[in-house]
Amino acid sequence: MYVEKSPRKRCAVAVKDGTSILFVVLARPLPPPPPKEPELLMFFEKPSSPVAKQPETATGNEVEWQKWSAGSYCVPLVVDERGEIQRYDKLCHREFPNLRDAYRQCGPFESFVEFAALFGCLRLDRMYFLVATKVEEAAVLPFGGAILRVGGTEWISFGIPGSEPLYLTSGDRNRLKEFETYSHEGGYYYSDDCDLRRPFPFVSSKDGNGPQFHSDWSRQLRKPFITAGVESCCSVLLRGFAAEKEVLLKDGSILHVLLCGRQNNLNPGPRYFGRGLNAVNAVGNDHVYEYVMWRQGGGNGPIQFAKHTILRGTVPVHWSTRISKTISEPAMMFSQNKEEVLRGCDSYFSFVFTQLVAIMRYDSGEQLTGRGPRLRCVNMLRQSHHSSEEALTKHFTEAVTKSQAALQQAFPGSQLDLVHVDWLNMLKEQGIDRTTTTFWTTLLATFSTDELVTAGTIGVDGGVTRNSCQTSFVRVNCADSLDRTNIGCFYTCFQSTLNMLAYLRLEPDSFVDQNRLPPLEEQEGERPLETTLAMLQLSGSPRRDSVATWQEACNPSLYPAAIGRALSELYVYNGDTIARLYTNSAAMHSNILRGICGLKAAASNMVIATQRRYENAFEDKSKFRNIELLLGRNIDIHFPSMSQAFLKRPVPVENWGCALIAKGIPVGVPCSEIEQAVRKAWDSLVVPRLREDGIPVTSSDALTFIISAEDNEGEYHDEFICAVKQLTFEQDTSGEEDTNAEQNSEHLAVIEFDKDFCRALDAPFLLQENAILKFQTTGVALEPYTYPVLSENGNSRGIVRKAAKSLRSGVKNFVRGLYK
Repeated sequence: MYVEKSPRKRCAVAVKDGTSILFVVLARPLPPPPPKEPELLMFFEKPSSPVAKQPETATGNEVEWQKWSAGSYCVPLVVDERGEIQRYDKLCHREFPNLRDAYRQCGPFESFVEFAALFGCLRLDRMYFLVATKVEEAAVLPFGGAILRVGGTEWISFGIPGSEPLYLTSGDRNRLKEFETYSHEGGYYYSDDCDLRRPFPFVSSKDGNGPQFHSDWSRQLRKPFITAGVESCCSVLLRGFAAEKEVLLKDGSILHVLLCGRQNNLNPGPRYFGRGLNAVNAVGNDHVYEYVMWRQGGGNGPIQFAKHTILRGTVPVHWSTRISKTISEPAMMFSQNKEEVLRGCDSYFSFVFTQLVAIMRYDSGEQLTGRGPRLRCVNMLRQSHHSSEEALTKHFTEAVTKSQAALQQAFPGSQLDLVHVDWLNMLKEQGIDRTTTTFWTTLLATFSTDELVTAGTIGVDGGVTRNSCQTSFVRVNCADSLDRTNIGCFYTCFQSTLNMLAYLRLEPDSFVDQNRLPPLEEQEGERPLETTLAMLQLSGSPRRDSVATWQEACNPSLYPAAIGRALSELYVYNGDTIARLYTNSAAMHSNILRGICGLKAAASNMVIATQRRYENAFEDKSKFRNIELLLGRNIDIHFPSMSQAFLKRPVPVENWGCALIAKGIPVGVPCSEIEQAVRKAWDSLVVPRLREDGIPVTSSDALTFIISAEDNEGEYHDEFICAVKQLTFEQDTSGEEDTNAEQNSEHLAVIEFDKDFCRALDAPFLLQENAILKFQTTGVALEPYTYPVLSENGNSRGIVRKAAKSLRSGVKNFVRGLYK
């Protein structure tokens, strides 16, 4: 089976007669399967008794792989007066075969620029659409298609018709300008050919309850496209690393080696804002990786695959970082209250084991039986006395101990353990070879490498057959889940390789490249003599499912050097990618891996560490803000002067008199409850006044209005506040930007009434004067809809534009008095 690839240009931004138009490309719906013809009966046969039809269990495999097989079409979209996406019907057609035909049939345009992908949009003072300006192929997919790496992005702004320019403080204007020019690149990827949010081979699970990686970084940006029914025009943006190496076999076929890592977005902060647990019990720099090998059978035969899943993340306890005036390493700060340090660690591990169970169910084809998952945490922190890392290790041990009992009860048969490999001290005292041997011995103690592998076959019809399921998992960490962690993940994947090859029926001598792996190089110093001597004594050995030392790994009859080189190169690039995402610098301690694959040595660790400290101390706030805006979180915190009413629902100036603002709504109140409160307030407080004044009574059932309310951002506020408290400075930083995370904690809703209804009855004015909204013990007053606008000289005219009637003085106090 070979599937049609997605179009490589998914959208275009055009301007025609002053109107900004967004052309998007969508997949045509697949035709329904042909109906099954009833079997013809002979004249002497009787039809059998009807049997109750059983619901078909759709695996989704065929649909997923054939997403674009019916072709594609192009749809024009515009932004309306409410800042919402809608189809544009003022061109010659509502749909076009492709972007080129749209350009030919609707031209001339003032401008028409095509982009590789559209990830969604964000409403601030204008509508900002995030597009990919540069992409490159990161990996090919079985049966066609590709994973694409994002090399650059751009925010394209559309004006909102009928809206006045918002007034912003100079600080917010500077932050907005920075946001407009910020490019998300070097660690972002996507695919329009499959759903990368699912594990390999990226097909849906039978019950639809696959693992939740929380790896969708553009989910919030796609929401405005849902109302227009075109959400699928947006690509799903993932953050992390994805790349492959193609390794040539002696029979002329290719073995694809894929490394795909997905970063969790529940704790998205950069280094000093994303360490340890946050307010939602998620850890920083948290990734789930899949190390995959796949090859295709003869011709266009089925795909054989094997994979290993590995986890990485910072230590799941609470701590903060204090930066001193000197060049010394920033200090880790822990609360004196041990319970506060460990708070939420058991919830974190419960989340991890829930995820592992879901992975096992997916990898076993929903046939999970037997014991629960085993998780080994490999801690690579320093164990030396008087070290902050020693204190962190102590708390990590306590966190694991605290969590074990709860996990045994919630996940029967599961196992959580913690082992320690003091990588830096061992490397200094024992050398790289003995440190490698110690790591592997510690890693594989009581583990079988067979437990670390999932294997199966993808049929030509897209169906997946599983032959084995991974039941034991490894989670690697250091202080920041960066450099040492990257080496530990490489060594873990290195050991799983032999079992993966066994499932693919490949021997170490199946590869064209038979040049043995080089000895490991120290970060500094000469190659150890014992390693050189061991290299001279290598000889053929029987096949094994693991290697105990690097000397054994260098034996081509025991371990395929081609895979060792490919895997080390993937982890070099992975280390640099994750380090740049988290610290805006290259990875440290990478020369070991660079030596294996023959890449040029990196800069010294001292140079990289100095760069990191500057970047993390002075640039992390800006980076964190742009990450949060990508996720659509805490806009009120990052732009405190931006009108929250406008952000919630832009109302054209001429319709301001038809809208109200309800401030101070309790957290978690849905729109349906707000609607009930409005109708109840109308019937109980407004209708009696109408009767007193002899005005014809209109019941609340006749009111026509739309409510735009908060999107439950309370937990993101808490998460942000927790993050910014993780970093403190010894020196005075009063001159720096101050982010007050609590200044806009008030929830609000915008209530807009139908314009024609307001002409007949001024419902907003009557509610303002006579009613408040009741939510249990809370009373919420109603205010006229308005927002500060920018004057011609750039200053604020304040809240001066009022359409319809003005409120008389003291209305708010009068209305609140009705509730007393």
